[in-house]
Amino acid sequence: MEKNENRFIKMVLRKIKKVLILVKRIFYKDYFILFKGINKSDILIFDDIFPHPISGFRLEEFTIILNYFKYSKIVVEPTAYKIVNTSIEKHQEHIKEFETQNKSEGKIKLRKGFVNINTKLFYCIFLNNISQNLVWLEKYNIPFVFTLYPGGGFSLNEIISDNKLKKVLASHMFRKVIVTQKITHDYLLDKKLCNPENIEFIFGGVVPQISLNKDIRNKKSYLVNKSTFDICFCAAKYSSKGEDKGYDTFIEFTKIIAHKYDFINFHVVGGFNKNDIDVSEIKERIKFYGYQNFEALGEIYQNMDVLISPNKAFVLGKGAFDGFPLGTVVEAVLNGVVALVTDEFEQNTAFISNEDLIIIDSNSGSILSHVVSLIENPQKLYSISRKGKQKIMEVYSNKVQMDPRINLLKNEIAKIE
Repeated sequence: MEKNENRFIKMVLRKIKKVLILVKRIFYKDYFILFKGINKSDILIFDDIFPHPISGFRLEEFTIILNYFKYSKIVVEPTAYKIVNTSIEKHQEHIKEFETQNKSEGKIKLRKGFVNINTKLFYCIFLNNISQNLVWLEKYNIPFVFTLYPGGGFSLNEIISDNKLKKVLASHMFRKVIVTQKITHDYLLDKKLCNPENIEFIFGGVVPQISLNKDIRNKKSYLVNKSTFDICFCAAKYSSKGEDKGYDTFIEFTKIIAHKYDFINFHVVGGFNKNDIDVSEIKERIKFYGYQNFEALGEIYQNMDVLISPNKAFVLGKGAFDGFPLGTVVEAVLNGVVALVTDEFEQNTAFISNEDLIIIDSNSGSILSHVVSLIENPQKLYSISRKGKQKIMEVYSNKVQMDPRINLLKNEIAKIE
């Protein structure tokens, strides 16, 4: 009898403890409960970093969607802030800035407390984001569309990635997937992961349209209005020496060409600093800027002649790869910088090498030969700068990038109505 009483008391105490923990979490808003409320959105977006100003393509795409659809909102769980070395406290500041600039108060919801997920359609970008939301989308029978960018959990011929993809694309709530690279499109079909009619191929990606209208009349160019030749590298840091982005290759190249020309300066934007790889040999000629938002990045680029992007696939893990070209490359070219980029998988379907940009191999020798060619022939530098900007403006206009996305989302919402 006494044992039964003790068990009962312990059970009651455990339940009281659980209730107290829940009350504490509710009090401090350290919880979230998803529910289908009375108010129904046309579209609900989910993201893990919005509206951080460092992610210009998200700001452009999501802002257009939120403005186009009157009954829309975005739920944010800002876990990616730590990846870009930003204090989580900054998130509220970024929200206020966004709401003030876009007059969209109330459209950004935190994934905290009680979250109304009643919507006709769900949308997000990257495999990890759709995968983590799949359970409740299926539970509440909410149709979804997502963009499968490279990265964000998506890798080629990698078991965990493939399993996530299979589960997501086999879901009874899956409607469409947007892909931005030919290799992604072919991969889904070759692996029989998705029917062709459920794939929308839009090459490239979304770019802040303010970038397309950059005034580069004050652009600094080698032998035009400056005597130096300025070379830039720009990337986020995901490995100790940045091997995936080719940072190690870039530094190797800088040490070689620095001995050949004394008027060259080097610039590094992103997650790298002087301690990642020894740069003492060129310490007087290299500058580190850290992470920059896309507006500040534009100001930096207008002093650059060349951007080197020697990224490599399969470095971060089996099947890991980048899209072509990187967003940092697009921003550079729009600011009149000549881009030297790798294209291991021949994903380029829009640009002519040596006219719009320069395709390189990810080694210091290849970079060296192309850069020397530009230094020795400045007219080639100026020509690629002009043509590259014009081509990027065509490929990355909202007419080409956002109109198909909006039409796709609008059509899917119409089917539900």
